[in-house]
Amino acid sequence: MSIRRVCIVLWVAFLGAPCLALERADIVIADFEGDDYGSWEASGEAFGRGPAHGALEGQMAVSGFLGRGLVNTFLHGDDSTGTLTSPEFRIERKRINFLVGGGRHAGEACIELLVDDVSDGGVSDGASVRSTTGADAEFLRWASWSVEDLAGRSARIRIVDRRKGGWGHINVDQIVQSDEAPRVNDDRDALLAQAEASDRAAAERVKDDPARPIYHVLPPANWINDPNAPVFFQGYYHLFYQHNPYGDGWGHMHWGHVRSKDLAHWERLPIALWPSKALGEDHVFSGSAAVTRKGQLLLIYTSIGARLPEQWAAMPEDDSLVRWKKHPANPLLSEAMHGSVKVHEWRDPYFFRAGNKDFLVCGGNLNKSAGGQAVVLGYEAGSEDLTDWKYRGVLFQHPDAKVKNIECPLLFQVGSAWVLIVSQGMPVEYFTGDLDVDALKFRPHRRGVVDFGHFYAPSCLQEPDGRRVLWGWVNGYEGGKGWRHCLTLPRVLQVGADGALLQSPAPELSALRGAEMRLEVDVASGATRRWDAARGRSLEISASIRAAKPGQSAGLRLFEASDGSRAIEVLHDGETLRVAGASAPLRLEGGQPLELKILADRSVVEVYAQRATCITRVVSPPAGDEGVSLRAGEGGAKFDLRAWTLGSAWR
Repeated sequence: MSIRRVCIVLWVAFLGAPCLALERADIVIADFEGDDYGSWEASGEAFGRGPAHGALEGQMAVSGFLGRGLVNTFLHGDDSTGTLTSPEFRIERKRINFLVGGGRHAGEACIELLVDDVSDGGVSDGASVRSTTGADAEFLRWASWSVEDLAGRSARIRIVDRRKGGWGHINVDQIVQSDEAPRVNDDRDALLAQAEASDRAAAERVKDDPARPIYHVLPPANWINDPNAPVFFQGYYHLFYQHNPYGDGWGHMHWGHVRSKDLAHWERLPIALWPSKALGEDHVFSGSAAVTRKGQLLLIYTSIGARLPEQWAAMPEDDSLVRWKKHPANPLLSEAMHGSVKVHEWRDPYFFRAGNKDFLVCGGNLNKSAGGQAVVLGYEAGSEDLTDWKYRGVLFQHPDAKVKNIECPLLFQVGSAWVLIVSQGMPVEYFTGDLDVDALKFRPHRRGVVDFGHFYAPSCLQEPDGRRVLWGWVNGYEGGKGWRHCLTLPRVLQVGADGALLQSPAPELSALRGAEMRLEVDVASGATRRWDAARGRSLEISASIRAAKPGQSAGLRLFEASDGSRAIEVLHDGETLRVAGASAPLRLEGGQPLELKILADRSVVEVYAQRATCITRVVSPPAGDEGVSLRAGEGGAKFDLRAWTLGSAWR
């Protein structure tokens, strides 16, 4: 018994205070544990003679109900119909709680509250004043009606199945009157344990695959996609990512978790976020990290279930950020806040701060992905704890009429410039410009491409000193190997004087380097020269290449076969940079040398040219192809090279 309750009992017993009431017990309307429906009245054939004891013939597994019995109208399949109506009762508590599953058909497969004549409220005798459906799922989830406005009225419960065809049934159990909303059991531990066990089993099968990158972030096995919520917090870089722990294809979205002290060496932590089945979640989609002005860290993400998308938050339960719980204020944002505006594909919240205000942006479109109305929407926080939000309108509309939708928008400041990154398809684009904070409108001045290769859905963080660091999803891997995809290396962002977005691999990656190899050499016209010292499948190469004649090709060949018959080429012809089949426009002016940073990691190559052009490519060189050679076009070229082998990032 709590101290508060003890005090109340003592007060009543010894001081005779009669005005303080203790908590009122719940009133069970029906738990369906009997062999029949008792005094409930059934019509039609869908309900049978009494409660079901789980799934019926031809039905998927049914779960989430309490005890042994429930109402299940799948009797004889989805084409059976009928109603089940309770005897009359009086509304004596603040809420009516119940478990519900089955089809999502308003008015046709549902549970309803019928009330007596409420003349002052305009409700006729026996009218339905509350109604709830299932969510096209056989898992029964708690639902609750607030009925304080109906206190003292006579009422009945009616369970309805008028629907034929797919999901034409309803499941109901445990209907109670209560003064509290239902307390949902936390399914976290069981679901996370199951997901972790699946990852461990798959990791044993894939750990020796020679194609798995060794210094790029990826899970121990299975699927990875978008980087999520990178944040520097209490001395660690924390990086989360979309993860399916049950296979190397998309599905069952969780958030994996790694951390680092130095951006070079990483430690895998347990899966952080899971889809809370008991709360109606099927997936935990992408999002970002937010730190309140009082220092509370939140992970804000898109919650996906049978309902419309919602933006939820999770909070850490420990200082190491290993254990998380869903925020009690969820959902923080719902589609209802848009009023008459319908947003399609609404997801991927990104938090940012401007002046003394806190904001979120989300992506989506306003016309069912028909093209021309792909937008970034803005929201302003109305509370310091970031639980109250106001819709501010469309912050940005993509200028290309062919673009159908925007995912994973990022809006942040680098120096005096504002940068907006949108994943509107491939390649991912950026815009640099100005943000009108008062109007919450972004005005672009320059448009460019973040990466011309296998790159999508980036996310970024700001360090305490203001440095901006970004990761992207490397998405070009084929399935069937028990692991699939990785993240890019951390990239430091700057904005040039001309508004171009500049990117460089984080200098901290030098901690992974072995001994340096140097080469300065002139390569003759049309020749290829082998660099015997620089062999390996996990290499960093820094190159300055000056072609003797403007517009002539020059570059490097990576993962070259011993006989030179095949290789991964990084070549430039004065106008275009080509990397393993991908290309990007890159003009060099006035004899300017080609400046390259190349990071090759077994099956992925990241190339940075002049800091303004990036190409990431997934490659599949045969085992044993480890050579590096230099190639010059007509007139020859001068090469100034440094290279290092790179070790594993994993502690």
